Amino acid sequence: MKKLLMVLLAVVLSFSSIAIYSGVEVKADYYDAGDEFFLEFILSDIGEEDIDFSHTPLYNADLQVNGREYTFTANGQSGYALMVEYRGENQTFYEIEELFFNGVSPFASCEGLPIYITHNTYLEYKNQAFYNLVNGLEVSEELIADYIYNGFNYFGGTTATFTNTTINIEYATKSTEQYSIQYDLPNLDGSVEGGCCAHTAGAIILTYYDRFCENIIPDYDPFFRMGPIVMYDTASPETIYLTQDLVDLMVIGEPHEGVTFNEFQLGMETYVEQQGYTYTTTNLFSGGSFNLNNYKNAVQSGKPVGLFLTNYTMSNGIREEDGYDVVGSGFCPISHVAAGCGYKIDTYYDANGNVITTRTYLKVASGLISYGIGYLSLNDTTTISKAISILVS
Repeated sequence: MKKLLMVLLAVVLSFSSIAIYSGVEVKADYYDAGDEFFLEFILSDIGEEDIDFSHTPLYNADLQVNGREYTFTANGQSGYALMVEYRGENQTFYEIEELFFNGVSPFASCEGLPIYITHNTYLEYKNQAFYNLVNGLEVSEELIADYIYNGFNYFGGTTATFTNTTINIEYATKSTEQYSIQYDLPNLDGSVEGGCCAHTAGAIILTYYDRFCENIIPDYDPFFRMGPIVMYDTASPETIYLTQDLVDLMVIGEPHEGVTFNEFQLGMETYVEQQGYTYTTTNLFSGGSFNLNNYKNAVQSGKPVGLFLTNYTMSNGIREEDGYDVVGSGFCPISHVAAGCGYKIDTYYDANGNVITTRTYLKVASGLISYGIGYLSLNDTTTISKAISILVS
């Protein structure tokens, strides 16, 4: 298994223009630590293929280089990736924020400097001003400040507000496929001082694994049994201390709001290794997109899934009426991290047995007081930027 997190020293490696990486022929003008991370990431997605790639710089709001736009060809498919660079005290961290096959980079039309400072936002700097590449409009200083504040962090938590909607789905028959990790996951919510949804999601997953690795939370059993059924405790001093430990460990550079994907990985790996165990993650994307079958395989194997969302929709429930379902949902436009533990797929048919629509939901420990263990809707506006299965052993 390849870990998506890779910590690299900021040392440039010199290679010829054609390098062999883990048995894969790689064609590039030069090859350095950032390229190595890009290759590690893309090969965890597509496997071993011949890759031809190049990159150009991306910039932050101070017009300083903060990442790269990669264009590549792999197995006859062209695509692009957007990578951001973070500098710690002694190390450089890289993070792929987007990876798409058979797609054109949002910066393809950029005439000035390409500015990439937050999720799903593509800017250019020209004529001493910032412009949105999607609509061509000039971006205000106030909005730029908001983008800088958000960065590529995941916030979620108590700041989440939802816009609620309902739809009716008429049908003749319906079938449901569903699965959940046995006894679900611990239902922890909220956060400690300085914490956010990523810390809560990490604590949920580690508390789950304490059933099997009893020293994850020393001198504490996070569950009790009612006959053959396992019931998890709600928040306790021990899980609060665990969450606070993750707050302290999930940070690169100066303290800031939210947590990046790399910070989540760094904090989780550090905590688990301190307790004497091994932390392993597997990328569940393929071809640059969330792969539902990979997700199913993970939860069916008892592995929780870290879901990193740049926006998301939660199910508000389904009410069955005579001949139709009333489907409610709540949309949140801010980023979030949830822990996946199952799924539910509803397929609706007409009287002739033809499929009308299919609705897919991921069962999650949301970390939200209002939803608890609920369902993330993939049928509405939900953007999954990263999904990793997590194993502690």
